Amino acid sequence: MRHSILFAAALLLSGGPAFAVDQKDIDDCRSSTNPDRKLESCTRVANDPGLSPEVRGLALQSRGLARIDTGNRSGAMADFNEAIRLDPRAAYAYVYRADLYRDASDYDRAIADLDAAIKINPSAALFYYRRGRAYYAQFKYDKAIADFTATVERNAGYADAWWFRGQANAFSGYKDRAIADYSESIRLEPRAARGYLARAEVYQSISEHDRAIADLTEFIKYDPHGFVGFTMRGDSYRAKGDLTRAIADYTEAIGISPRYYLAYYERGVAYRLKGDRERAIEDFRAVVRISPDTAGPSRDALIALGAEKAPPPGKNGVLEMLK
Repeated sequence: MRHSILFAAALLLSGGPAFAVDQKDIDDCRSSTNPDRKLESCTRVANDPGLSPEVRGLALQSRGLARIDTGNRSGAMADFNEAIRLDPRAAYAYVYRADLYRDASDYDRAIADLDAAIKINPSAALFYYRRGRAYYAQFKYDKAIADFTATVERNAGYADAWWFRGQANAFSGYKDRAIADYSESIRLEPRAARGYLARAEVYQSISEHDRAIADLTEFIKYDPHGFVGFTMRGDSYRAKGDLTRAIADYTEAIGISPRYYLAYYERGVAYRLKGDRERAIEDFRAVVRISPDTAGPSRDALIALGAEKAPPPGKNGVLEMLK
C-alpha cells in the first residue's frame, strides 16, 4: 500500500504518463495481482523516457517486488539497483534491496542499505525495525535493542518490534526488560502465541513456574499443535512436583510430534522420579533410537537404571570410536 501511494504521488508530480504508456499500464504496475501483467506493465513504465526518473524508479521497485514473488531474486536485485541509480533518494529501494541481502545472510550490506534509508527518512519506524533484525541476526543485541527502541518510539503499536526487543533483552540477560517487552507485544497482539511462549521461557528461567504454566496454557489455546508448549508446560509441572500433569503434557507433545525426542527424555525423567522404572527405560530407549547423536543423557540414565551396561574404561561407544 505504501509503495502504491508513493507511486501515485510521484506520477501526479511528473504530470501524468507520457504517450508511450497509458493509465492501465500505470494502474497494473502499481496494483495488479497478476504477476505477468504486473511485470509487463512495469517494464513499459520503467522504459518510458518521457517519465521522470522517480516514476521510472518506482516502477522498477514494483517490478522488483513482483520478481521476488515469482522467485527471480537476481532480477529483483537488478531492478532495485537501477531504481537507486535513477533516484538515489528512493528510500524504499534501499529497504527492498536490504531485504534481499538479509535473506542471503549478507547482513553488512543490508545494514549499509538501511543506514542509507534512515538517512533519507529518519522518521520511518520500519527502517529501524529492519536494521534491528539484521543486527539481531548477527547477535549484536545491543545495537538491535537500540533499533527496536527507535522503532517503538516512532510507532508504539509495532508488536513485532516489542517481541524482538524482548528476545534481544532475554539473550542479553535482561530478564525483567524481556518480560516487559513480551507483555507489551501480548497486549498489542493477545492472540499471537509466540509472546506467551517467549515470556514463559523467561519465567521458567527464574523459577516462576505458576506464571510460566499460565502463559503456556494461553500459548496452547492459540497454538493447540504446539508440541514445544506442551513440553515446556510439562517441565514446569515437573518442577512443581506435579508429575501426573507433567507426564500428561509430555504425552500430548509426543502425540503431536512422535519424533520429538526431547519430550521422550523429559517424560522418562518424570517416570523415573515417579518410580516407574519400566516406562522410564522405554522413553530413554526411544531417545536413543530417534536421536542417537544427542542421546548421551538418556544412555547415562539407562545405565543408572541398570538397563544397559557401562562401556569399558576408555571406550565411549562405537560412535565415539569412529570420530
